[in-house]
Amino acid sequence: MKTFSITLFLFFSSLFFLSADAYPPQGWTSDVLGAMTEAEETGKDLLLNFTGSDWCTWCHKLWGEVFGTKEFQEYAEENLILVYLDFPNGIELSDDVKKQNEIMASVFGVQGFPTIWLMDSSQLPLMKTGYQAGGSTSYIRHLKEDRPDLDEATKVEYRDMVRQAIKDNIGSW
Repeated sequence: MKTFSITLFLFFSSLFFLSADAYPPQGWTSDVLGAMTEAEETGKDLLLNFTGSDWCTWCHKLWGEVFGTKEFQEYAEENLILVYLDFPNGIELSDDVKKQNEIMASVFGVQGFPTIWLMDSSQLPLMKTGYQAGGSTSYIRHLKEDRPDLDEATKVEYRDMVRQAIKDNIGSW
């Protein structure tokens, strides 16, 4: 029975993502440059969600347990700019979005899904993470408190690398 319930949950979750009206999901953007500009203007952190929305089981779990909850959405509205970088199998993305997502995955060294990067409003990296069990309260705490202690030079070097990759590749469209 439990397996059947999980299967149904994943099926209906995938239907949500397949709806053209809900893509990207409400509250999220697929426009990296626009998100970076908004983060700089608002002082909010950027959360980059590298996902396989229509095939990745752990991405569905993260969505169902965290990103799709009211608690997380309220937290995000106050504190985050949410960026949806999708690598679907059955959803057709524009060539520009595909190219942008591939570049960003390369810049951030994404090797599996979900991969979550949290950056501050000036694109300094704060943490890399993924699925974490425990629900939205635990995940919000994780985003706030479990940041590795990177030295400032490493952060600035990474930010500059990200900005250069974007300028060279995405900004030239």
